[in-house]
Amino acid sequence: MNIKYRNASADDFNGVIEIIVSSMDFSVFTKATDKDVIRSMAAVSLAKDFHTADYIRIAECNEKVCGFLTGTTNVVSTPALSFDHEPIIKNTKENLSKSEEGRMVLAEMKEHDEKEKSAPKSTAISDCDGELVFFAIDEKYRRYKIGSTLIKSFEEYLKECGAKKYFLYTDSQCTYQYYEKNGYERVEKKPGAFNPSVENYIYVKEI
Repeated sequence: MNIKYRNASADDFNGVIEIIVSSMDFSVFTKATDKDVIRSMAAVSLAKDFHTADYIRIAECNEKVCGFLTGTTNVVSTPALSFDHEPIIKNTKENLSKSEEGRMVLAEMKEHDEKEKSAPKSTAISDCDGELVFFAIDEKYRRYKIGSTLIKSFEEYLKECGAKKYFLYTDSQCTYQYYEKNGYERVEKKPGAFNPSVENYIYVKEI
């Protein structure tokens, strides 16, 4: 398997969306089931990440994106990409407003954003200077250590920047056991805001 790793470009946006849609359980975030609506929801979130993240790494096989990782550190203020996210978000939200499920998702996203803004920052991550924002691997490529390779690359980047510790959010629907076996410490557990049957976790790792 010839897997290559490189920094992301704006052209990777759609390929990354497809990985997110195919690999994530969106019932954690929304009641929507329409695939186009879910894809639009992913596009809004990813557009923000592509605009703000200072680290975006891509794994590709046969010129197809098969994995990615986005991350940030407050030690660096330079975005990884020059990415104009506003037109994408505006157009996507306009399309969502045309359907009943789309309007429901817009309301859910608005409620989520309001809760996020008003919620106090967890004291468990107050000494962290980096965040692994998101990573996902195409299901067909999950036994080739792509995830661990992307994480190792991110940690090397953080070290070069002078960062000492980073955190990540995950939940009980994800393979959180990976973190517990690879040097991470779970520092917070609470019921999901949207789906209380799902537990939300925060993990931290010193580097």
